[in-house]
Amino acid sequence: MQFPVVLALFIAIAIGLFALQNSAMVTISFLSLHYNGSLALILLIVFISGLLAGVFISIPSLLRKRSDLREQKRRVKQLEQSLARNTASLPSGQDRIDEQ
Repeated sequence: MQFPVVLALFIAIAIGLFALQNSAMVTISFLSLHYNGSLALILLIVFISGLLAGVFISIPSLLRKRSDLREQKRRVKQLEQSLARNTASLPSGQDRIDEQ
C-alpha cells in the first residue's frame, strides 16, 4: 500500500474512534442562536469550516503564482526563439571559432 492511503485510513479510524468516544450532547451558542448536537459533529463542522477558510484565503496567492509562472514560461519561450534566431544568423566560420 502507498503511504498516503495508509495515512488516510489511519486518520479515518482516528476520527471514527473520536466520534464514538465523544458522543455527548453539547450546546453551542452564537449570538442569539443555540444548537444542541454531538461534540464530535460540532468539532467536525468547525474543522471543515477552518479548512475551507484556509483554502479560500490562499486562492488569490495561488492564482497570482499561476499567472507569474505563465508569464515566466512565455518569457523563456521568447528568449529561446531569440537565441535560435541569433545562432542561425552566425556566419559558418564563427561556429568553428566558438568551439575552440
